[in-house]
Amino acid sequence: MKISPIHPDNQPAALAYLRALPYRNALPLSNVTQLRARCDVLVATEGERVLGVASTYHDLPLPNLTFVANHTDVVGALLHDLADRNSRLWFDQVYALLPGERRDQLALHANIVDAPVEYQMAVEPETLRPFEGRPVHRLTDDDAPEMDALSRVSGLTVWQSGALALGPAFGCFVDDRLVAMAATQFATPEVIEIGHVATHPGYRRQGYALACTTALAKAAFKLAPRVFLMVMADNAPALVVYKRLGFRTIEQFYLTRFWLK
Repeated sequence: MKISPIHPDNQPAALAYLRALPYRNALPLSNVTQLRARCDVLVATEGERVLGVASTYHDLPLPNLTFVANHTDVVGALLHDLADRNSRLWFDQVYALLPGERRDQLALHANIVDAPVEYQMAVEPETLRPFEGRPVHRLTDDDAPEMDALSRVSGLTVWQSGALALGPAFGCFVDDRLVAMAATQFATPEVIEIGHVATHPGYRRQGYALACTTALAKAAFKLAPRVFLMVMADNAPALVVYKRLGFRTIEQFYLTRFWLK
């Protein structure tokens, strides 16, 4: 088995390997495509056959990684090589959003602290039940300060001011103040993740986030055939909202916090 950074010679095979499961592998796919400049990506191969792919990020405040591999020994080799190249993975607690079998693979090579459930919810053009009860505007770079302010007051935990560079975003304004938004987490040819859905505390439960998410889903379907978002399992109000729009749960992930060993 050979482990090497992704490069033009192995990238097509790595993409084909990941595209076999475009929803489950959406995050690693984004790291090999749109987010490539922000990631370190390693590919495990045997001859011309891909055995696994792992990646980590340069710019997140907390160490974070993701991986796909056929066998647990491949997982260990990929993660250790990745940590040797990124020392924070050895010395800090790390996060990984993983489906169940990958969390179990990780458990053989890490001490897991906790792993709360997060649902992957998807919608198709045929199942989207749009909510259009509020006026929605496509956000631009001029709106970035308002988006930053809304992210702070609404308590978004993972917000990047450069989100507008990743894909469309939509917002609702009241008296020239942004009170709700939904933005693109990443966009690949296979799948788009909706993220950064936020509403000002004073304007919640009034349909603003529903309208923003509707507008973003419609725009996303012009760019990729699959659209999804992630919701913590204990966030009952959000689950109700997304089901109302036609989203359905397709996968259970675990937001896994761990120490590599």
